[in-house]
Amino acid sequence: MGKVLGGGGKSAKPAQPYAAAQFQPYTYTSQVGTTTGTPSGTAFNVASDIQPTLTSIAGTGLSRAEPFLGGFLNQAGRELPMFGGVDTGEQRAADIFRTQSALLEPSFEQQRQQLQSDLFGSGRLGLQLSGETAGAGTGMVNPDAYGLGLAQSRALAELSGRSREQAQQEQQQAFTQALQGFSLNEAQRQQQAANLLGGFEGALGAFGTVAELEQALVNQGLSIEHARSAAQSASAGAGAQLASAGRQATSGGGLFSSALGRAAMAFATQGGSELARAAFKSDEGGTT
Repeated sequence: MGKVLGGGGKSAKPAQPYAAAQFQPYTYTSQVGTTTGTPSGTAFNVASDIQPTLTSIAGTGLSRAEPFLGGFLNQAGRELPMFGGVDTGEQRAADIFRTQSALLEPSFEQQRQQLQSDLFGSGRLGLQLSGETAGAGTGMVNPDAYGLGLAQSRALAELSGRSREQAQQEQQQAFTQALQGFSLNEAQRQQQAANLLGGFEGALGAFGTVAELEQALVNQGLSIEHARSAAQSASAGAGAQLASAGRQATSGGGLFSSALGRAAMAFATQGGSELARAAFKSDEGGTT
């Protein structure tokens, strides 16, 4: 009766590691390339072989990145030039006055000759007045000659003022043009630096993109193998539970427990779990 209800029996042997649940050699191929995984002792080595076009892109990007970086650093490290502006305009004002007064000199000379002729004809050539009376200070002066000289001096004074104004206008125009040229040159240098930086980022980005594609290829291969291993491990776990139930049912050695154990073995066999079958057989061999 004790045998029917179950009783004591021998302990089950420990199950061997389930080989199908361990990482196995694999090869995975996509448009990027091919990746492989190979066990090496307790380690697992992975390798990749990407498309030649991608390899060429990565090599080109990496080789082109350094010249762009060097050019950008040279531009960024240069000393910024200071805008010097233009001259004060004094020399230009003197040049304008000299040119314009030279143009007036023939007219002034003609006026003096005409005055001398008029004075000689009118008998006023020898007329002399005190400078205080004529407004010329001390001494004696001919009032007509003094008046002509004063008029010509005033004309030259006005010409000097106009020369200075013209020089200032030209100076302002020159300043504006120089500033525009300076700003344009600096903008071009800044744009060149930006182009160099963009070239460096683009070249390095091309290399980085290929590296990311290669890493994604390797990760995809590992992910697929991991999924396969996990599925095998889950299957083995379910079979092991059935085997454990069978061991508990057959531990008594009775008629009822033996029939229950055979049913568990049949179910485990239909599930296809090698680990469960191995565990059950090892247990069966150790019980009576």
